[in-house]
Amino acid sequence: MDDNLALFTNPEALLFGNGIAYLACAADAIASEARLPLDALFWCAGSHGSMYPFTGTIYSESSGINSALLLTERMNFKLHRQGMIWGTIGENKAVCQEYPTVIIPKSRYRYQMVNPVPDASQCHPTSRSVISWQTGKEMPNTKKKLRLSGVEKTQLCAALGE
Repeated sequence: MDDNLALFTNPEALLFGNGIAYLACAADAIASEARLPLDALFWCAGSHGSMYPFTGTIYSESSGINSALLLTERMNFKLHRQGMIWGTIGENKAVCQEYPTVIIPKSRYRYQMVNPVPDASQCHPTSRSVISWQTGKEMPNTKKKLRLSGVEKTQLCAALGE
């Protein structure tokens, strides 16, 4: 839950915490709206913001669905970084075995909403804006439900390894 302490586990966050890096994320947002996100801009979560920090801090919450999706993308990145998710496609050796991928291949991930209103008919790529598909799916009291108590925050931090 502390962004400063998270720098010990991923110090590269210092490189991407500036205006130029954030401007590059605009290209990722446009690409993800048109087709797929840009894997080369791994520090960007497109229209959701930045993949860093991995602590769960969200600087500009626009909706509960947007925040939940950003945290999901960050968790996927963190699992790649920790070596818990390995690559299985894209290279000849992947046909027979897995290989480590410490940078998330964003173009491989898609998300579907299951709660509070299922949306099984659509898959949304990483970094794509939720504006076009969140209409009618977020209840007015959803933000209150996303607030965590102190005990839940502690359990979430333990699960994230922070």
